[in-house]
Parts: sequence; structure tokens; C-alpha cells
Amino acid sequence: MSISAASISAQDVGFFVNSGGRTWRWKTRMDVSGASPVFQVIDIVSPWGPLRDSIPLPGDVVQGMSDSIVALKANFKPLILVGPPSSLTFSVDEGRGFSLPLNATVTNVGVYGSLLSPNLVVSAPYIHVDPSVVPHLASNQEGVFQVSIDSTDLLSSSSPYSGTISLQDPTSVNSPQSLPITIVVRPKAVIALNVALVTFTATRPLSGPYPSIATQQFTVQNSGASGSSLDFQIVRLTGLSQNWLASFTPVTGVLGASGTLNITVTVAPVDGLMPGTYEETLRVSGYSFNDFVDVLIRLVIT
Repeated sequence: MSISAASISAQDVGFFVNSGGRTWRWKTRMDVSGASPVFQVIDIVSPWGPLRDSIPLPGDVVQGMSDSIVALKANFKPLILVGPPSSLTFSVDEGRGFSLPLNATVTNVGVYGSLLSPNLVVSAPYIHVDPSVVPHLASNQEGVFQVSIDSTDLLSSSSPYSGTISLQDPTSVNSPQSLPITIVVRPKAVIALNVALVTFTATRPLSGPYPSIATQQFTVQNSGASGSSLDFQIVRLTGLSQNWLASFTPVTGVLGASGTLNITVTVAPVDGLMPGTYEETLRVSGYSFNDFVDVLIRLVIT
């Protein structure tokens, strides 16, 4: 006994089988709207017309209906397409921890009726994916997953690192497929300042506002090894200088190895500020070998 496909519609496939010299026909319906395909046998036509309760089903017809479901499963297999992008490259800092995630995609390019649920298997413990399974992708449906790198134990001296994410689904014709990963590990930056103290002087007027005071600058430098990158910010430590330290700009910056940036400091004492010595510490910080460096801003009013 063998079954034959008679016709195919959007979701229904017609089958027939000869039993005892007579032809039985039915449709096997595949519903792919859920998490996994659901199959139904419908529109059964016996040699004597549409099936009714009074017409017994021969065993080989029942077997043929079962075989029709197996046939559908075999003929509607998914296909894995990785990307875009077809590869990922990360630039991370040595020992910093988790990077910002990058998005990647996978698409089921199999025929209508197929469902793809690839498992994402990493080749190294420092490669992380979320989620670990991209479930229930119908034909031509795209799924997105995120990839990040944990650089806690990665060394710039061993850079670059290579790895893969293997996308695996045993029902797919072309499983597994791979997403190549390249990881460039930068050495730690080193924060350096050209001065530790910036001093301003002013004379309190007998009346009215203070005259303008010339701005001064200090320089931030990344003195780290070649390939390092310093992403820094500057903040006040005490916050008690609002009445005389007007601004310091810029307050953030990114410096490659040996890169420098001048920071302009402006002081403007408020009216009536009494004579004395006023100080504020500015902290320059960022992921680096030395974490932060301070510079003291001093205003002497006589």
C-alpha cells in the first residue's frame, strides 16, 4: 500500500490510497499558526462518497492517513539563513566586563509550512547570546538575537580572539550554520594630566561685580599603550564651588593612545564673595589602568 499526493492548496494537501481495489481520498491539513505544526485529516471521501459514521475505515487507509502526516513533515523542512550581518566584530577593553550587545538575525528561508527553532551554541565562554533559542520562525520569518562579549579574562596581548555561534535545528536541511565572531581586545588606557593645580587670583572690588577673570586650561591625555581608548568624564567632587567655579568644558571626551584634549576652566565669583582661598577638586575618570586622576582648582581672592 502506498499513498500519493493528489493536490496542494494553501494549507491542505490532498492524498489518496487504493484499498481493496477502491480509492479513498482525504486532505491532510497543516496548521503552522502555533508553536509547532498541528495536523488534521479532513474531507475524507470513501469509494461510496463522503465518509459517514456508518462506513468503516480500513486499517490500511488509517495507516495511509498517518503516513500522509509523516510525508508532510518530511517535505516541509526549514532552512537556516544567518544574517544580516553575516559576521560580528567587537572592540572591547581588556578586563572591563560585558560589552554593549550587537544584534544579529536568523531567517527561515524554508518552504511554506516549515518551522525553524534554532539553538544558539557558542564556541567560547566569553561569547554570550540572548536568547539561546530563537523559537517558532515560520517561512520567511526573521528572528533577532543579541550577542555580547565578556572581556573580564581577555588579554590585549592575545588579541584578536575568534569564535563562532552555531545555529542548530535538527529539522533543518542545512543545520548547523555559523556566525563568525571577531574580538579585538584593547589594552587599558592610562589617564594623565599636565598639571595637578590650576590657580586663579582676583581682587574683590569695593562695589559691584567682579571683573572678568581670564580662563585657564589643563590637558587630559591617554598615555596608555597603542590601541587603547579612554572614554572619560569630569565631575566636581565637593559641589561647593557653584558660587565661583562657573564651568569646565568639555566634560566628556574619547581619546585614543597619546591623544590629548584641553579643558577650559572658567571662574566667575558671585557679587559680594568675601576674600579668601576657595578650592574645588575636579575628578577625571574613565575605564583605565589608574581609574581616575584629580586636579585642584583654586581661587584666591584678596
